[in-house]
Amino acid sequence: MRNPLVLTGDVHRSWANDLKADYANPSSATIGTELVCTSISSTGNGSGSTTVPNAAANPHLKFYSDRRGYVRTTISRSQVRADFRAVNTVTEHGAAASTVRSFVILDGQPGLQAG
Repeated sequence: MRNPLVLTGDVHRSWANDLKADYANPSSATIGTELVCTSISSTGNGSGSTTVPNAAANPHLKFYSDRRGYVRTTISRSQVRADFRAVNTVTEHGAAASTVRSFVILDGQPGLQAG
């Protein structure tokens, strides 16, 4: 994969972002991708919101989820697939995980594509 891919976390929420060359210019080139991974077992269930906070001021933010879970990635030579998985509750033992949203990052094409 030739485009930058950054995995970050520890904010107890999930995000998927296009990395921009210049954040002051929303039409600047997309140069990579950031996947922010939540924790699956931290205290609190989250609100379940998927509304991107301050979306008008942050057009590079493509996904947000306030649920606990994880990001499952499948990596090949031509792409990275990211499935954002979440549980409705961390206080219920055995709660099922489901895919909230999926993206594909294609080799040579920086940024997120619908998966």
